[in-house]
Amino acid sequence: MTKKTKLFTLWIGVAALILSAGCSKRTLPPTGNPAVAGAPGLQPGGDVVSTFTLVGHTQTGRKKWEVQGETADLMAEKVNLSPVSATSFGNVDVHLTAKKGQFDRSSENVHLEGDVVVTTTDGAQLTTESLDWVQQTETGTTPDRVVVTRPGMTVSGTGGVGYPKLKQVRLEKEIVVVLEDPKKGRTIITCSGPMEVDYGANKARFWRNVRVEDAKGFILADRMDVALDPRTNQVEKAVFWGHVEIHQEGKVATANRANYWQPQGRIQLMGHPKLVMIPQEGKIIE
Repeated sequence: MTKKTKLFTLWIGVAALILSAGCSKRTLPPTGNPAVAGAPGLQPGGDVVSTFTLVGHTQTGRKKWEVQGETADLMAEKVNLSPVSATSFGNVDVHLTAKKGQFDRSSENVHLEGDVVVTTTDGAQLTTESLDWVQQTETGTTPDRVVVTRPGMTVSGTGGVGYPKLKQVRLEKEIVVVLEDPKKGRTIITCSGPMEVDYGANKARFWRNVRVEDAKGFILADRMDVALDPRTNQVEKAVFWGHVEIHQEGKVATANRANYWQPQGRIQLMGHPKLVMIPQEGKIIE
């Protein structure tokens, strides 16, 4: 998977990291076990560790994940962590921090809150205020603002859910995507939401009040579907649906649907297409 595709998989990668950390329930060792590093021992009461490191390994002995914290009641039904620092190791390492978290032993659900920050070794970062992993449905959700950044690209939205098993992610509303290209300049995509991404199929969908703007003009539509070339991860085709308007160089083209092939720079208008010329004095000539 390439870096551009990983922009949309980062949110799902967060859920996978939380799941691996949550699974530590099955392997929580007693104090003194080598798998707990840096733990000074149990405090009076017999169940509180002031500093600890939990480490998970693959069947071959390779470190798979690591969770660190300063306070945790490891014997309670709901394990409280404060603060939280976790790392998932793989082809791309994922590191997560939060002010505090809670792991429910019975449900295996995880809740994180307070400056949740996720970074990857390939240059991506996700920030939000809270994050929940629900084990039964295998979903990661947040009602808060989510911002994902990568060199040349920023994606933000309010409210989100990730489905790791289905390789899908959804941001609910107030979507803003900013693309920075040294040659083409800045492109800004906004929509009221939601935005749905199926990174297994290399597709994304933007809903309601879609606006795509660059230095040449802007396009308005009710919905936009984007297909990425799986070989290059560049936009292969964009399809605009419903009340499509293309504003460029004093011209406005309207249609019910528009197909755009980026590699060829070709646009096809479908469904009652119309071209309107707008002179500088404001008169419209059809």
